[in-house]
Amino acid sequence: MVWFDIHYIHGDHFIKSSPALLSLSTVNVGFDEVVARYPDAKSIVLGSVGEMPVYRLTLTGKTHLISGLSGDVIQPLSDKQATAIAMSRSSRSYEVDSVTLLGENEEDCAVGQRGRPLWRVDFKGALAPTFYVSQDTGTVEYIRHAPWQVFDWLWRLHIMDYQDGEDVSNTLLVSMTITGLLAALAGLLLLPYSFTSSRKAAY
Repeated sequence: MVWFDIHYIHGDHFIKSSPALLSLSTVNVGFDEVVARYPDAKSIVLGSVGEMPVYRLTLTGKTHLISGLSGDVIQPLSDKQATAIAMSRSSRSYEVDSVTLLGENEEDCAVGQRGRPLWRVDFKGALAPTFYVSQDTGTVEYIRHAPWQVFDWLWRLHIMDYQDGEDVSNTLLVSMTITGLLAALAGLLLLPYSFTSSRKAAY
């Protein structure tokens, strides 16, 4: 498994760098004003969603999008906005096949329950990637593609977790490890008897 380039597996070659703001003149609400409005914010980062300037603000353990035009909290992204983000961040031109919202209860073994809610944007083509866009922040959280699927199954076989592929201390793996250790110890204990038996047979 160490032969795999982990950046390739993560799909880094499918994504372009996040576009920078063309000009600060497009930002109507200054940083100081955002700080004044949200004094309890843990972090405030200026960026963009498409061509719209936004502040990504961490408040009460959750990241919110704040409009750089009005200073108001932006509502969760729509499917059209998520699609536009995925297409703008993709390093290649793909046609969108489907867009699905993954809430807390929707199953998707490729990402588990992390980062929900997420927009899943599937591009057309057997080797085309799938982008997962955060509905709250507009960031591309994950990229999945065919080689990742292969790597994921190899990883599940490696750690013997066939559910979500994340539990490296699951019952099956621990049981097999203990069994292997006991077998090795039993072999060491029986080794002297093996030599004794060999000597008796020689006489």
